[in-house]
Amino acid sequence: MDEPTNGLDIPSKAQFRKVVASALTDERCIIISTHQVRDLDNLIDTVVVLHNQQIVLAQSLDEIADKVNFSLIPTNSTDYLYAEENIAGLNAITQNTDGSYTKVDMELLFNAICSNNKSLLDLLNASK
Repeated sequence: MDEPTNGLDIPSKAQFRKVVASALTDERCIIISTHQVRDLDNLIDTVVVLHNQQIVLAQSLDEIADKVNFSLIPTNSTDYLYAEENIAGLNAITQNTDGSYTKVDMELLFNAICSNNKSLLDLLNASK
């Protein structure tokens, strides 16, 4: 599906998620191409990112969360792989050095990848 939630109102997006969730099985894969990942993030278990006509990342959310954390950090911090400033600090991607778990912020991840962040991609694509 290509941008399946584009143009849908909030109740329609919720209904769409229910329909897709009910169709998922261990034997069925649904491929969704979207920039609106927040509409679907509860349904996603694997992320494939295409950038400059190449697959630059293809991993499960668990694999990504094993390697990096997503959190709000102070604006004066410098220990991050990628960050975007907001009113409360920096939305940041940092290396997961202590085995903790944070939910993957797919929009932040996508922005980091599109900024050609080689250190982040090298870390994510490194074998354990």
